[in-house]
Amino acid sequence: MIDPDDRRHLIVPFEQHHRPRQQRAHETKAKILKAAARSFSIDGYAATSLNDIIAKAASTKGAVYFHFDSKEAIAGELINHWLTALRRTRQSSGESAVPALEQLAVFFNGLAALIADDALARAGLRLTTEASLDIAPPAFREWVELASRLVDTAIADRQLPASAAHRLAANLCAGFIGAVQVIQVLGDPGDFTSRIDDLVNAYVIADT
Repeated sequence: MIDPDDRRHLIVPFEQHHRPRQQRAHETKAKILKAAARSFSIDGYAATSLNDIIAKAASTKGAVYFHFDSKEAIAGELINHWLTALRRTRQSSGESAVPALEQLAVFFNGLAALIADDALARAGLRLTTEASLDIAPPAFREWVELASRLVDTAIADRQLPASAAHRLAANLCAGFIGAVQVIQVLGDPGDFTSRIDDLVNAYVIADT
């Protein structure tokens, strides 16, 4: 006969029982996203299959489908990761009282530092140029719009000519992506943040 007072020692708290499983699920999802980010960044979205991601993640098809119902869903999460980081960087760059033109440089330099350190954001950035993904074009347009607002303010403050407008913002975003691709695919040994700083300065000087 079991002493009732001893039964409580046999009961495992709910949180303690489920925490290891939840932790494993979190780690598995992180591995899948990391593997997908690497493949999308180097090989491109179209050339990457779900089986490629499974192999690179050293996972199983069941584990992948537990978290994502398709390759598109994985790409969507990476794009959303980039958008979240993009918005935070823009918010951070606007917290100082410096002129709009300087805020524009701070914004893109902040994105350069982010991309250099965050592989998921780097992949999400590249995926915004994938026309086959419904979420991609709006994500890229949001980035251009954030930059355009700074350009418009700089024009209003007479730091830039009126002709700069949307063209400058779009060119900065496109040039940023191009620089990321060259460094990522061709193994450019140059310092990424310095190259983006050069890019921003070159475009801004050309329009002033």
